[in-house]
Amino acid sequence: MTGPDTAAWSRRRVDVAGPFDHRAALATLAAHAVDGLHHLDLETGTFTRWVQVEDAQHLVTTRLETGGASLETPSGDPAVLDALADLTARWFDLGADLGPVDAHLGADPLFAAQVRERPGLRITRFRQPFEAVVCTVLGQQVSLAAGRLFAARLVAAYGTLPRGDERGPTGTDATGETAEPTGETAEPTEESAGPTRSGAGPTGEGAGEAAPLRAFPVPSALAAVPPAELRATIGLTGSRARTVHEAAVLCADQGGGAMLPPRDALQAVHGIGAWTLDHLALRAGTDADAYPVGDAVLRRTLAALDPWVGPARIASWSPYRGYAATRLWAFGR
Repeated sequence: MTGPDTAAWSRRRVDVAGPFDHRAALATLAAHAVDGLHHLDLETGTFTRWVQVEDAQHLVTTRLETGGASLETPSGDPAVLDALADLTARWFDLGADLGPVDAHLGADPLFAAQVRERPGLRITRFRQPFEAVVCTVLGQQVSLAAGRLFAARLVAAYGTLPRGDERGPTGTDATGETAEPTGETAEPTEESAGPTRSGAGPTGEGAGEAAPLRAFPVPSALAAVPPAELRATIGLTGSRARTVHEAAVLCADQGGGAMLPPRDALQAVHGIGAWTLDHLALRAGTDADAYPVGDAVLRRTLAALDPWVGPARIASWSPYRGYAATRLWAFGR
């Protein structure tokens, strides 16, 4: 199959404020791409998914380049295009002034060479706060590949197929049926999976076989699913299913998932601890100083680069510890 005819789609450019390592952003997208939710093409640098603006879902293709991002969507509504541009700038941190960040981190020998060689490393955030909460919970104490598999099962079972004239990235009708995700089984390991070539649909070998994309379920939909059903459908432990359910109830009660709940409210959810809170503060919130100290990849990277790095050294990266974490993750990509 070929891609959709986008000749009549509206386009919007979002420029970056300074350098942009768009390949690093694409690598992050690849590491977290979920079958059935995203379509990622690393060769063209494009990323397609449904994006909610107000109460409507819009199919959006984003192309990342050194100068920023270009958007394509069937909607011609200027308000929708403005909202999508604002969301894109936030997702990829395009408005941040990295001058002070790179000057501060570049003063540390650990980052000096990387800052000189890769000055445009920016924080890549989740597209939607509730999606961030659930996907982060599903990725607790398992590999990235296992977390993506759990998320794909969740999207296939509870995601929505938006109605309308939009067509998915392979040209198939966006209201068609998707298949149950298949493939690798989850293994309880903290190993980090490497970037994949494409986050195609759940049938998954390539763009030509991708099933229609679904939108991530809203909090109220998952809040209505009993934890026992979540456990059986997604393949979770009873404890993890309880966490997903409680998080859905919390987000449904606090803004419907459009905003990240306060840290203390998230901390009260069963199964959510410091790693999840710090990860969400960085990749779903606005805290550029958040640093998930318990992250296995960060610990492993630091041990390889300089085993003598301790809490005091990490504290010295403040108020940009979130960018330090981003740079450490980038060492392995």
